[in-house]
Amino acid sequence: MILTTSRKPGRKTRRFAKVLARFMNWNYVQRGKLSVKSSGDFAVLQEIKGNPAVLRVFRNGREVLNLRFNVGKINKMEMGSDPVIFAGKLGFDPLILGAIPLRRAGLRLAIKFRPKKKIYVRRNGKIIVFDFTYDGKTIMKLKCYESGIRVQDR
Repeated sequence: MILTTSRKPGRKTRRFAKVLARFMNWNYVQRGKLSVKSSGDFAVLQEIKGNPAVLRVFRNGREVLNLRFNVGKINKMEMGSDPVIFAGKLGFDPLILGAIPLRRAGLRLAIKFRPKKKIYVRRNGKIIVFDFTYDGKTIMKLKCYESGIRVQDR
């Protein structure tokens, strides 16, 4: 999947986009004046008041996920290209993001390969916290309200 930003992203947004793309094994492309009219799979990271705030995921040119969030601390570190395991219950399928859900098949894969990249999901009432960890160390945290997640029907 390809991750891009708005046309003139701020420093925080560029940094977040690079870390997110590295973590999820996506390709980060600086957008500049390129249009996003494409029929493939891509994600667009948008900002509000200079901070990364909205992730829109497109499949075959149609928007399938719109996720509004607040970013916590971001730690940059070297990461391998391990698959991403998604642990927790959420209202959408993690395969949209390219992560493997921790169900039967995902659990077998996790036991066999012991991937280092994991996304833990915690709920505190209507707030959902995504904790991105690599080898047990927190890379970044995203805080999102349930109303900030919109999944489009197929």
